[in-house]
Amino acid sequence: MLPYKRFAAPWLIARAKQYLNVPQDPPQKELSKRAAPTTYRSAVRHERQQIGYPVEQAEDADAEGSFHQPVIPPSLLWRFLGWFGSLTLTLDKAREMILKHDPNSTCHRVSGSVDPSKAHSDPRMKTLETARQLLLITPEWESCFGRPLFPRFATRAGFD
Repeated sequence: MLPYKRFAAPWLIARAKQYLNVPQDPPQKELSKRAAPTTYRSAVRHERQQIGYPVEQAEDADAEGSFHQPVIPPSLLWRFLGWFGSLTLTLDKAREMILKHDPNSTCHRVSGSVDPSKAHSDPRMKTLETARQLLLITPEWESCFGRPLFPRFATRAGFD
């Protein structure tokens, strides 16, 4: 998806960070101690409102005044994280390049720990952990090489 719809990359990456609880660059407002866990459904909402496309007139001519608004399905984030977490070669190559650029880097020690309730199987947990590791080393990559890791580098045919 990302190589063909690059306009969606910043939004999808931000939602993936939100779902996987990756700290944002600027500090976010303080959350209460009893904050609800982030789910796929809550990650594709903005202030309890579904995120959608512009409202269109319904195709049914009989239903005068009825409107249809397509919304972002929670499965979009699920599919994106599945693809993102499958980029193990990208993660390995990015770490290798960072370590060549800065041998003192600790990028190889970045833990991709994910809340166990977010995955119902071991393969899915592994996928989510890989996605979280990629999200965590991306800022170091960008500071080392001065260009974004996604989508220009990691989605090219270079190593995936």
